[in-house]
Amino acid sequence: MPKEKFLALGDKVDNLTLLYVEDNKGLQQQASKVFKKIFKNVITADNGEDALELFKENQPEIVITDINMDKLNGLELSRIIKKINPFVKIIITSAFDDKDYLLEAIDVNISKYLKKPITITDLTKAIEKVVSEIEFEKNRNLFEHYIKDVFQHQDSMLILLKLKEILIVNKKCLDFFSQESIESFREFFINFNKLLLKHNNFLYNHDDIDWLKSVKESSGKLFNVKIADKYNNSRHFILKAYKVPQKEDTFILSFDDITELNLLVVYDKNAMQKEKQENQKKIIYNIFEIIKRNNSNIRVYNSYKGVNISNIAVLGELSENEVVFQTPYLQQRAIKINNYLIIESELFPTAVLCDIKKVDFENGQVFVKNYKFIENKPSEQEFIRVEPEDNHKITLFFEGRKISADIKIIDVSVGGAKIALSLIPAGFKTGDELIVDMVFSVGMKPLIVNTKAKVKNVSELKREFEVILCFENDANIKKILTEYVASRQMTLVREFKKL
Repeated sequence: MPKEKFLALGDKVDNLTLLYVEDNKGLQQQASKVFKKIFKNVITADNGEDALELFKENQPEIVITDINMDKLNGLELSRIIKKINPFVKIIITSAFDDKDYLLEAIDVNISKYLKKPITITDLTKAIEKVVSEIEFEKNRNLFEHYIKDVFQHQDSMLILLKLKEILIVNKKCLDFFSQESIESFREFFINFNKLLLKHNNFLYNHDDIDWLKSVKESSGKLFNVKIADKYNNSRHFILKAYKVPQKEDTFILSFDDITELNLLVVYDKNAMQKEKQENQKKIIYNIFEIIKRNNSNIRVYNSYKGVNISNIAVLGELSENEVVFQTPYLQQRAIKINNYLIIESELFPTAVLCDIKKVDFENGQVFVKNYKFIENKPSEQEFIRVEPEDNHKITLFFEGRKISADIKIIDVSVGGAKIALSLIPAGFKTGDELIVDMVFSVGMKPLIVNTKAKVKNVSELKREFEVILCFENDANIKKILTEYVASRQMTLVREFKKL
């Protein structure tokens, strides 16, 4: 080949990358020297598997590969590459001219098939041929390539389809659905309707509604859709179908992600709450599996009139519908009374509240059906709270006046009390100071507590107000209440054991 023609070829391939695959080291080195005089970017590989990874990483326009190689032969490599990028030009080199190889090469759409030994002239002519093809295609499809480039780099996920056949999808779409190629996405798209999640006023398959048919029939209309990402987090998209002019039944589907606007909860608060609970349930269940696998114990809590009943428990059978615990008999009785239990483990970020399905006293088993995280841990409770006896008395003084209302103590501790009032005075709010008189029955002699308190929280319920009080830091009052709480605890424990 004349030097001028050789240099001219180098000018044409100035921006092209070549991937050369040859397991014969000597031939690889010799040919690479020639290729580097033509191409600025030459990548070499010794086998098909390495070549495939290099192709994915570098996306070369031209591939020259031997057929007979370990791990992945040249034709298999070419078939995979063509699925990833049909526009890549591939030159096959082989020591054989077997007709089966030739037919398969044609089927894979190979640009050139060269039989070894290969002269520099033959190889250079083959490169010249594929470079000319690339140049011709670029000139012929300049506008089309420009449109595809715009298509690929849109912020929205885009799908071009004719009837139900996928023609092309952009990279953002492949990445979101974790697909490597258009070919794999075509298989994935068959069950795409199952990815559209149910949500109030959103588009998804139900009853007689086919989502794809609906968007095609309303070209240009905006639809809300909800799709879970690879981390199972719900994403909110605006879906729109564009009819391609002068192309029968050809559409571009555009998915614009607007999750950051936080509109999902506006459309369907109940669905989002349910989804949040389901995600929590999956996390908790996975931690249960880790605990069981490692034969770790957990601690369970219940209460009886404020007294904590706590024991070590062991995880039994696990399934998506129920979780089984082995607990001591005393704990089972507490669970039966409460109809719930609270779990703590070093693997949980906070405590877990469980609904009870069944308590099997005979086998010492507790069956749990639902579970969710709660904010407070029983083990970190600052003060022990107890429910006082029924005949207790409490009087509140606010701004120097007695509050005229039905008042009862829900529970009391050394540091404060939770009380219920039938009504509250005007202007009564968090931060206000009160005088509290409480009378408890302890044996034959009543116990009287008179102290200042501050309103920590006020909650309005259906038929009453719930108020949390914090007592002032008075050593004498703390001593009295400590003795009362301890005495009341012992009474409640005896009462519980008699049940």
